[in-house]
Amino acid sequence: MDIETPILVAFVAAFVVVYVLGMSVINARRRVRNIHDVDRQFRARRPGWFRRALADVIPQPPREVASLEQDLKRAGFYGKNSSVEFRATRNLLVLALVISGLGLAAAAPVGSELPRTLLIVAAASAISAYVLPRLLLHLQARRRLDSIQRGLPDALDIIRMCLMGGLPLRDCLDRVAQEVEFFHPDVAVELEVVRRHSDIDSMGKALREFAHRMNAPDVNALASLVSQTERTGTNVAVAVTEFADGIRRQFRQRAEERAGRTTIRMLFPVILCLAPPVFILLLGPPALQLRTFLREARNPGGVLDTSSYGDSISEGATR
Repeated sequence: MDIETPILVAFVAAFVVVYVLGMSVINARRRVRNIHDVDRQFRARRPGWFRRALADVIPQPPREVASLEQDLKRAGFYGKNSSVEFRATRNLLVLALVISGLGLAAAAPVGSELPRTLLIVAAASAISAYVLPRLLLHLQARRRLDSIQRGLPDALDIIRMCLMGGLPLRDCLDRVAQEVEFFHPDVAVELEVVRRHSDIDSMGKALREFAHRMNAPDVNALASLVSQTERTGTNVAVAVTEFADGIRRQFRQRAEERAGRTTIRMLFPVILCLAPPVFILLLGPPALQLRTFLREARNPGGVLDTSSYGDSISEGATR
């Protein structure tokens, strides 16, 4: 047992070190955090043949790959090869843990429970290395999407002021991206990406790509609104102003809805944590008084003393 414990500890420590280095150092540094990182993402080199082959070691259905690419873009990984790099890093972690577990199990003493334990730990670690990065990426994408939705009304207000000043929409996006970068860096990055796409293609196509990346109701509505106003030739500034007010109203309604759900969720902690002390305070004194009464009532001369009750019956019968 003295030999088995250090081996298990070393295996778990190796898993933690490999996981942290693989996910936080290799991939996190390629995430777009400001406008200046956009050029670096688009100039990223194509991964080599080994990394591409490693990405296809564990096959995935096309729907899962498409969902992974969308979460990567939502989280700020705009490179064309982000999906390949993510899958290659994850598969490398899984293979390293499986091979390490098999090697340690083969080197363990024969006839003991250590090989079986190492295989179970290796299987659980490999499953965790496959599932946890995807889960963390999804959470990061949801957090960044919420940040974009919160900062979108402020950016639309500045866009409206620029449009009212006579600037075209492309120049407005460049100006607004620089203005809101300090307060809403994620919104600034998205506006910069939309502006660059509009320089290559039309503004409507760039906004549709923006809506496809985010896949959020507010962003989809904004893309449809701007595309419609450009086709019909109506005032874009008025439409953007009304849309910004509508987004703020919806955000307030969602906050009120979450507050209402919180009230229902707080009911269970109140019942489980506060109800027992209240019951003890309300029912404790009567229960103690009832116990004292029953104890004293059975004493000689008490109300529940059966011997005194039998003596009184016998005296009555004698009379």
